[in-house]
Amino acid sequence: MTRRSPFLAAALLTLIAPHVAKAQVPVALRAAARARNLAVAQADTATWNKLTSDSFTVVFPWGQFMKAQRSAEIAHQQPFANPPLQHERFQAVGNAFLHRYEIQNGAFLEVWVRERGACRVATVQATALDPDSAAVQQAITAANTRFVDAFKRGDAATLTANYTDDAVLMPPNMTAWEGRAGISQGFTTFLSQFNLVDARLATKDVIRSGDYAIERGTYTWTLHPKTGTGADIVDSGKYLTVWQLQEDGSWKIARDINNSDRPPSM
Repeated sequence: MTRRSPFLAAALLTLIAPHVAKAQVPVALRAAARARNLAVAQADTATWNKLTSDSFTVVFPWGQFMKAQRSAEIAHQQPFANPPLQHERFQAVGNAFLHRYEIQNGAFLEVWVRERGACRVATVQATALDPDSAAVQQAITAANTRFVDAFKRGDAATLTANYTDDAVLMPPNMTAWEGRAGISQGFTTFLSQFNLVDARLATKDVIRSGDYAIERGTYTWTLHPKTGTGADIVDSGKYLTVWQLQEDGSWKIARDINNSDRPPSM
């Protein structure tokens, strides 16, 4: 006998299940849905496990996971700001509810059931939404603005947070900074030697390919040495940055390289 996928069944039900007005959605269900999404953002596995069925299955574009696998993944992720839900809808299906919404670049379909007297999620289907190039470039521009601001403040922790855990930063005239630890040490050392007086980043183009975006741009900056009596260092050059789309819809840097336009000193 052929078994029907629970996600196919849920998708079919969305075609026949009536839309539920906001006033008709049980208060406990709406509160549970908010708490569960917040638990993911805060890496709060205790709350997430409480609101998730023991037989839970989630399907992401990159694979299918059971409850234990997904719980472990949440426990090891970095907390992030809980993004707002867009186009949120609830649909009643017998004694269950379908919860549909979008978060930035993803669409989600949750099946909520009553289990042991509480609301819990039985299955989730996640679908990636391909944002247009203008939206990607806007996100990168905003990230670059925050990056420059953190550089001016000498905030090595915020600078490092712009990179993925396995990122590689390749500055000129020195060895690469690899991984979060290497990048953190690199920025900490650099900021102990220089203050960033001013900086300008200009994106020339962005090439999108799946979960990656390749940014080509130019920079100008002025550095002030913290020791000695040396003059400020004024430099301009170009950079190539590979951005990777994250699960929460944000973009972080996976690979980063830059070099100066100034001729080498003889």
